[in-house]
Amino acid sequence: MVVHYWFYGYDSLMEFIAAGIAMAIAYEAMKGYALVKQRILLYLNLSFILLGAGLLVAGFSDGVIIFAKFHRAFLFLYTIGYTINFFAQLIAYGILVIVYVQQTRSFGTQSIAMAALPIMLVQRNSITEMILVFLLVYISAQTAINYSVSKGTNTLLVFSAFLCLMFAHVLFLLYTLVPILFPFAQIAQLFGFLLLLAMLFRVNQAI
Repeated sequence: MVVHYWFYGYDSLMEFIAAGIAMAIAYEAMKGYALVKQRILLYLNLSFILLGAGLLVAGFSDGVIIFAKFHRAFLFLYTIGYTINFFAQLIAYGILVIVYVQQTRSFGTQSIAMAALPIMLVQRNSITEMILVFLLVYISAQTAINYSVSKGTNTLLVFSAFLCLMFAHVLFLLYTLVPILFPFAQIAQLFGFLLLLAMLFRVNQAI
């Protein structure tokens, strides 16, 4: 299901903003890793570089469509942009899932990411969003467990961030049925990124 034309400008702007925040998260994660050498920060850096790059490609492809005044010859760029963004998110969240799988000594979740590899060119649809929701449900559950153990502000921020990202992709999933939910999904995603960035600022200032 392609994003309705009246959301293209909003979608492109939110994707560029989210990409900027994702790159800031990646930078702060690498800054923290250089100081404390915690591997989770390195994985977070890699994940958000991928997320930022995917969002930039999606935002750029949407922007080209807008500047081309929705000419049919350019509409294929939406599919390409979303495909790249989807796989960037799939790999990024898959990396974090594998990290938590290793921490909990549990196996089998890695097959989630592998299940989507046969997909080539995709548009926003219920199947791709369900895959991302499933990954984020697992990450959210693990961050909730971490918060229940430590009861710290930073673990609360991490849990809240991934809960927002999960909620965002639930809204993206529901958008395929109720288009008006699309802007709220973008806002929830942006808020999740901001919570993670706030957590990293706190961690780096405390070092």
